[in-house]
Amino acid sequence: MRSLLWVGCLGALAASPAWAQERGARADDADFADDGDEAVYVPAPRDRLWYSNATYVRLNPLGLVNQHRVGWRRRLSTADHLLLKDTYAFVAGAATVTPAWTRVGAYAEVLPLAVLRLFGEVTAVGYYGTFDQVLAFDDPAARYSDQTIEALGGNAAPAAGWTLTLGGTVRAAVGPIAARSTFQGQRIDLGLGEGTYFYEQLSDRLAPDGGWVLMNDADVLYVKNKLRLGVRHSFSDTLDGSEGTDGATAYHRVGPLFAWQFADHAPGKTFNQPTLFVIAQWWLQHPYRAGQEQPQGLPLIAVGFAFNGDYAMSSP
Repeated sequence: MRSLLWVGCLGALAASPAWAQERGARADDADFADDGDEAVYVPAPRDRLWYSNATYVRLNPLGLVNQHRVGWRRRLSTADHLLLKDTYAFVAGAATVTPAWTRVGAYAEVLPLAVLRLFGEVTAVGYYGTFDQVLAFDDPAARYSDQTIEALGGNAAPAAGWTLTLGGTVRAAVGPIAARSTFQGQRIDLGLGEGTYFYEQLSDRLAPDGGWVLMNDADVLYVKNKLRLGVRHSFSDTLDGSEGTDGATAYHRVGPLFAWQFADHAPGKTFNQPTLFVIAQWWLQHPYRAGQEQPQGLPLIAVGFAFNGDYAMSSP
């Protein structure tokens, strides 16, 4: 039943990739030690067994997901420099779990400069054949509205395959105002056959099997202590599809973003930076949600909770 479909969307609050969590009040994990009258920069630990976790629910479309990563994080620089401070590399195991499918694989991330983050993920994916998943289409012009997917749900079948995600984030800040843009391309190969399309729930669109879906989240934020408040514009499109069809429509939505971080400890805590986040975005362009079958006044709403921590770490 489409009304019971639970899938993930948020991808970023960065963390999808761009999609999952607000990082916190600090842009890094370093600290400053009190040395008399001067603040002395203390780099983050050289090596850390670090994890992150985010759980979030969304409406329009409906979704629920948990994302967990755990792995080795290595500091790249000890320089107290605006661009080099607290750069790192992170290699981890990754799992994304929903009631409709599971992805398990490897994730890698590097922050070579404070203004640039690059990431990639390779996972095996398995669909259970529940919650109207997976429905295959031979025509990129096929309808994939909520009503259509629900009506065809009895034809859903289990499927398995691979996903590849590549992306990056650029960011900058002036005083309390921060801006960032996270772009990612995702390829899902389920072995459904050449020229086959399927409804892909994370991007909420008809995706080519073995093809690419492109997504971007651009944020402007006011950052003050525990508060992050701003606006997010989200975009998605595919590299395949017939012009003028629903599947070839580029999506745009925009709306406010709110995040509140309850605590922010120095590295070493197993439970750190617990953050509640809320996003409400109105669909500006969508084949079904911008006033065609769903009221345009009904936004995508996502609410989530994220945290991270260290299981072990080396001395600074």
